[in-house]
Amino acid sequence: MKKIFLDLFFFKIHECFMAQQTIGPKVPRSINSKKVFFAFSPGESSFQRGYFGAHPDVYLTGVLHIRYTNKKPIFARKVEVSFVGKESVFFAGTLEEGQKIKEDDDDDFSDDDVSTETLSTHSAKRTIFSSSTCLWRSQSKGSYEGVTELDLPFRFKLPENLPPSLYMDKGCGRIYYMLKAKISRRPIDPDSRNYEKKIKIFCPIVRYTVIPPQAPSRWLVKKEGPALPHAVGYDVSLSNSTFGTGLSYVVPIKLTFHEPQIYLKKIFVGIKEYHELRTDRYETETKRYIVEETINAENIISTSDSENEYSLDVKLSIPSSRNLVYSVDSTYITVSHKIKVKFHLGKAPNIRLSKFINIKNMVSAKEFSRESLKVDIPAMIQQKLPFKVDIVKNKNSNAHISKRLSPFLPMFNKIHIIDPKSQKRISMEQLLHLTDYENPNTVYNSRSPRCSIK
Repeated sequence: MKKIFLDLFFFKIHECFMAQQTIGPKVPRSINSKKVFFAFSPGESSFQRGYFGAHPDVYLTGVLHIRYTNKKPIFARKVEVSFVGKESVFFAGTLEEGQKIKEDDDDDFSDDDVSTETLSTHSAKRTIFSSSTCLWRSQSKGSYEGVTELDLPFRFKLPENLPPSLYMDKGCGRIYYMLKAKISRRPIDPDSRNYEKKIKIFCPIVRYTVIPPQAPSRWLVKKEGPALPHAVGYDVSLSNSTFGTGLSYVVPIKLTFHEPQIYLKKIFVGIKEYHELRTDRYETETKRYIVEETINAENIISTSDSENEYSLDVKLSIPSSRNLVYSVDSTYITVSHKIKVKFHLGKAPNIRLSKFINIKNMVSAKEFSRESLKVDIPAMIQQKLPFKVDIVKNKNSNAHISKRLSPFLPMFNKIHIIDPKSQKRISMEQLLHLTDYENPNTVYNSRSPRCSIK
């Protein structure tokens, strides 16, 4: 009886675990190998070369390493590398596209208070960008060659309209990029249909924005005559509408009371972050403050003898990128920010002001070179001396199978690769003069029409 109870207990645990695994979209994962792996280009600390978004020519570069032994080489026909970007969303909600999302009212409200027990779940996924290139091909078309050690450099030019990598709301919204390698190989087992060796790793893409010049904006209301109904005048200024993480900004505020019975209780200034996730039919929205400041009236000094005028500077410190999501607008994901100012008044309605702003990953003009970065692919394809492979024949195998497994091993000083532009074979000597090439792939992004990368 005890054994039956334990079996039932562990079955329920397994059932719950499997149910959790099936909820939501499939989480992207890396596929690693000790024999085939990616590495940064020599002297680099990331695959991304340059300040993407701030510089016109930014490349993704790296090296694909293949490491097999002389006794157990991999018999391959070609080696391909691809760079792929995807966007995915997963959420619970019932608001159909076209229905109006409830306006933000600043009332005390938490998204956690909403019950999602009766809500259905929705998901969507698309490919943002995909580009591939052939790094190596066997000398004889359709034949396999034994490979032990190869170092294959690669590069991809980043289209200027790619969104940055993004992870939000515990993975409900993702924009991610991956480097993938595929080796067309001969199966180890003659009865196997596994003709490919694949690996893939995450490759974060970071966008930058050059710190813009100041572009002041103001909310300004003044009493210019007895017929004007405004009982309170205010002047609120912003030095810019684009903010950067880790920086501080000052918001000057000036208040003037034209009615003696009206008084100030407190002033609130904050920046609110909005997350909008959508599919082709449904959408949902979450929001939260990433920074907020409240100043009580007793802490504000009057600037006039009649105590009807107040002036102060409110300092807002934008948190680091770990505590917020940069502004982005893509097909399924929109992240926006709004600065909100609220004057709590006595014997008069409160005054609320708001304005959309952008929060970007800032970089100064001095931090990057205005000259185009020259990205060269060095002649790094290396191969040890020709080797002899010991073939152990299976006594139970037929003669024609043994013959089919006999490898054709060329001299590796005659290795050729494929020119990404002309798709023709070029020698190691010609590789030294390999120049830049155009990327013919097409990009889809942010509900914009198709555009070709030139």
